[in-house]
Order: sequence, then C-alpha cells, then structure tokens
Amino acid sequence: MNTSRAEATVELRPIQERVRSTANRLEAGLSQIDNKIHRIPPGLRGIGDRYIVPSVVALGPYHHGSPHLHQMEEIKHVAAYYFCKDSGRPVEEVYAKILSVAIQVRCFYDEDAVARFSDTEFADMMFLDGCFLLEYIGANDVLVPVLANTMVLSTGPCMLRDIMLLENQLPWLVLEVLMTFKHVDVSEFILGNIRALLRVKDRPGEVYVNGDYRAPHFLGLARLYLTGDTAHGEENQSRCGVMSILSAIQLAEMSVKLKDSDATMFADMIMNKNGCLYGELSLSPVFLNEYTACWLINMAAFETCTSTGYPSDGFVVSSYLSILAMLMDKEEDVHELRAQHIVQSYFSNQETLNFFKVIARHLRLGNRCFIILEAIEDYKQKRRVWIVVHRFLYHNWKNIVALISIVSVLVGVFKTLLSLKYH
Repeated sequence: MNTSRAEATVELRPIQERVRSTANRLEAGLSQIDNKIHRIPPGLRGIGDRYIVPSVVALGPYHHGSPHLHQMEEIKHVAAYYFCKDSGRPVEEVYAKILSVAIQVRCFYDEDAVARFSDTEFADMMFLDGCFLLEYIGANDVLVPVLANTMVLSTGPCMLRDIMLLENQLPWLVLEVLMTFKHVDVSEFILGNIRALLRVKDRPGEVYVNGDYRAPHFLGLARLYLTGDTAHGEENQSRCGVMSILSAIQLAEMSVKLKDSDATMFADMIMNKNGCLYGELSLSPVFLNEYTACWLINMAAFETCTSTGYPSDGFVVSSYLSILAMLMDKEEDVHELRAQHIVQSYFSNQETLNFFKVIARHLRLGNRCFIILEAIEDYKQKRRVWIVVHRFLYHNWKNIVALISIVSVLVGVFKTLLSLKYH
C-alpha cells in the first residue's frame, strides 16, 4: 500500500512541474502582451490570406523567406546603405545599435518563428527591415531611383497594404533606435495616409503616447489615431440585455436617421433622441478599398490579441465594423449608408455588403457595440406607437401624397362648379 502511494507521488511530480512551468511561462508572456508582435488569431483566419499574407515585402520573421517576397530582399540592402549614408554614420555603428537590442525584441515574436534564426541572423533581419521601412516612410523626390521605382512607383499601393498587416510588424523599439540616427516623420506619414485613404477628419494632438499607452508597432499607431484613448467610453457600460439588430432601412422605418458624424474617432458612435419624433445614429465615416479594408481587419485582429481589460474592453474597431455590418442586410442598406456619406467605397453595393457580412462572422462584439444596440432597443421600446405610425407613413407616403393631390384637384373642381352655379 505504501509502495503504491510512493509510486503515485513520483508520477505526480512531472505533471506538477509541467503545469507550474507552463503557467509561469504563459503568465510571463501575458506581461509582454502590449509589446508582442502577434499573429492573426485562429478565429480570424477565415477571412482569407489576402488580409494576412504580405504581397511584396516581409517585415520580421513570420513571413521571412517566402519565395514570392524574395525580390525585395536585395532592395532592403540598398535601403539600409542609403539610410546609413543619409544619417552620416557608418553602417557598422547603426547595426551595432540594433544588435544591442536584438535579444530584447526577439522575445516579442512567437518562439517557433524565431527559433530558425541565430541571434546574428535575427539582428540582421531587424536592421535591414527597419531601415527599409523607414526609407519607405521617408520616401521623397530625392530618393535614389532604384528605391523610388521599387518602393513608390512599382509597388507603392501594395506596400501601404503590407506595412499594416498584423503579422508584418516590427517592434517600435527597432524603429526608435534607428531614428536616433536619422529622423523620419512616422506620425505625419500615418496621419497623412489615414486622412487620405480612410477620409477621416483631422485630429490634432500627439499620437505616439496616449495616457499610459504606448503603441508597440506601426499598426498600433494607426489604430490609436482612429480610436483615441484606450480608456475611451469607460463611463458607459453595457447592460447586455435584450437587443435589436436592425438594418439601415429598418432604422429609417423606425424614424431613426443616420448621420455622418463630426467625430474623428471610431469609438464615437452615438445614438440620440432627436426631439420627440426622431432618433439619430451618428457614426464616423469610412472610405473602403482593397487597402483600407485590409487595415481595418488587421486593427480588429490586433484588438482581439491585446484587449483583455474590462470594462473598457478595447474592441473599438471591431465594434465599429460590427455596427456597420449590422446596418447592412441588403444592397438598399448600403445605398442608404452611401447616401448619408457614412460609407464611401470604390466597391459596388454588393461587394461592400459581402465584405462586411464576411468579416462580421469573425469579429468580437465589443462593449461599444452593445451600448449602441441597447440604445436602439431603448428607443424602440419607448416609442412603440410612434414607430407604428411612422412605419405606415414611410411605406405609404407616395400614396398619401397622390391621394392628397387627388383630393386637392377634386376640391378645386368642386369650388369651380359651385362658382359656376351661383353665377
């Protein structure tokens, strides 16, 4: 009996050690969640490779070595040469600085992705990729022809897509170190492209740091510009009660108007009661094409990897995209959103509808989404009688106008007959 207990104790020790070490390792990883370069979560991989895999350049280890990206590797060497030349510092000095932080930033990537690289190979990759990215961001009219042709002219739009992919990010520390040698206006590049491609309004103020939050990479900075403070909206808490999911046309039937918001943040979705008869749902506008669609999806994926705090759950872009998807049930709904300048796109109505319906299946519904849905439900419950009346008027106003016109004509005829009778 005692022998059996001793054997059981011996057998338990390995599993006890495994669960303890695994817990410690994962907890240590969680402490680095804000700096980590994440991969697309499994639940979002159904969106397709077109939104995950870079098309012209690999930045970092996740897609490094892919055959279809090989051509850009030589250009990275050229970019590094000119970056160092413009900085006035020798290549050896700039590289040595990256080498000094390589071990630290190596921990920001998944272990299985960096295991195939030695420390020197990893430092080489960070140096070349970082110089390349900053040369692209700082590209101007004096860029050397070989870089201008490859970075700006031949593959420019694809580059804009690739540098915003979640799995194609470089740690901000790498860029920060390189920018001590040569200043590059990363902020203006991000803001300029977001203003131009997403068509959002200007937002003054600093975007590198917001409160205690520091963006870990390029994509994180772009998301910060579009979402504002990570604690935004914390004072409004969802009760997670019964909620209505209604399309744009159904809202119009209920006397809820859609409005192109003056707000610059995706977080600023507001459902207001506009007087006694009408409601108003205000949303920030968005411009949709192949590249901006990729940006938005990868921002939503980034939120899925990093948003762990409650009640400010951080699913800002996800909530915004989910609300837009909810508003689109038919092509007529897309047309209504276009008419109100909330969604602008080169896509057709059907393509826009398909895009939002596909991604909505993979998105996490955030707190802000629930707040809007609950506000719509509250409006619906408090104005039941008026909604019935308005729905009738909404669907029959043409007939009502025609009837009024006919009555007006008949009244005119009757008055004419009366006037003839008494003359």
